[in-house]
Amino acid sequence: MTPPSPSLAFEHASPLARALVGAAVQHIESAGALDDAAELRQAFAAQPTRAAQVQARAWLLGRRLGLPQELARWRQWGGWVALALAVLIALAGLAAGRSVLAPDRSINAVAAFVSLLGLHALTLTVWLLGLLATLAGLHVRLGDWSLGRLALGLVARWPQGRGPHALDLWRGFGAVMQRQRLWPWLTGLISHGIWTAAFVLTLAVLAFGFAFQTYRLSWQTTILSAEFFQRFVQITGALPAALGFPVPDAQAVAQVGQAGAGFVPPAAGQREWAWWLMGCVAVYGLLPRALLALLSAWRWRAGVARLKGVDMADPEVQRIVRRLDALEPPPAVIDAEHPGAGAAAPAWPAAAPGAPGSWRAVGFELPPDQAWPLPPDPAAPPLHVSGSQAERQSALQQLAATRPQSLLLLVHAPASPDRGTARFVREAAALAQRAALWPLGAGDDQAHAGATG
Repeated sequence: MTPPSPSLAFEHASPLARALVGAAVQHIESAGALDDAAELRQAFAAQPTRAAQVQARAWLLGRRLGLPQELARWRQWGGWVALALAVLIALAGLAAGRSVLAPDRSINAVAAFVSLLGLHALTLTVWLLGLLATLAGLHVRLGDWSLGRLALGLVARWPQGRGPHALDLWRGFGAVMQRQRLWPWLTGLISHGIWTAAFVLTLAVLAFGFAFQTYRLSWQTTILSAEFFQRFVQITGALPAALGFPVPDAQAVAQVGQAGAGFVPPAAGQREWAWWLMGCVAVYGLLPRALLALLSAWRWRAGVARLKGVDMADPEVQRIVRRLDALEPPPAVIDAEHPGAGAAAPAWPAAAPGAPGSWRAVGFELPPDQAWPLPPDPAAPPLHVSGSQAERQSALQQLAATRPQSLLLLVHAPASPDRGTARFVREAAALAQRAALWPLGAGDDQAHAGATG
């Protein structure tokens, strides 16, 4: 399906992985919005464009829900499931070849043709009908019966290591495939690849049997005429003959029809029958499956390349974009003629976000009489949060904009933390490379221990 070991980092994720996680998150949020305040700010600070920010937000939410890990599980088991199906189809082809090479060394040529190519023709017809329906924009589920769809469904529902949102990822996967019209190409790549391997094995069995044992190919009938079989061999042998395979002529077809009456056909004629049968398997079985596998691979790669963008006209995407717009800082007016009038000192250092040695100190819900224990630092003025939601959001936005390397959170030790405090501490710590908590007001010794520990 996809490469075997994905990275959990958004920057290293493939366009397909980003699209699948985004669709799965959108499906999950259709039942209720997720708490995404921290992910929204992190995506806003890390990505330059709205489209990338929307994708990064979905990826961060998906990582919290375990969706990238679920994709990794798909990749881990996908190859094994496809290999198992390939082995089963190959064994079926082997059984078909062995059934053709009967122990009594007598082969009904027409029955052998049908047994070797009948199931292949049926499944290929179903795939082609599903492809035409998809290209026509019809929602026909013929592809559900293909080997590729079966393999993908087994991987998604495989119980080993399956997470709680496995089916949400599967539904998101289906939505992406349906929207981009990629279902027939993905299922075709898997199905045709499996059938190609099966026909290679079948031809190897037939060639080995015909090369080292003597078989007598004939046709037998109760109600059909010899002209029917002559016409059948002529039509089916046209393409193999064009590629250089020997094909029995009308006289050879009429001769093998007398085999039941004790007639023994010449060995040269039997070689033509053997080559006709192998030519039909190669031309009508192996060749179309191999070509369709290559076509499916090409169309699949082209379709995956289209997954890089985001549908900015989607109403759900527009809702997220409006929330991202709200994180933009208000515009500042600068009077070039009077630079000193009304100009405030910069609240943040000029260093780039995440610069080595950068740090910030945040005093959270400290009492008014609490002395500030740190020496003043003009390059990193402290932030004071009294506890209101607006101050918390403002502090988190400034931390997301500067991304300090170190963050020191000073809190009131005797206070009882609540859920809001725990959320603020968690979200603020996620915006720095390292963070420390300093409880104040519990005695100098304890305060010092908390600051250094």
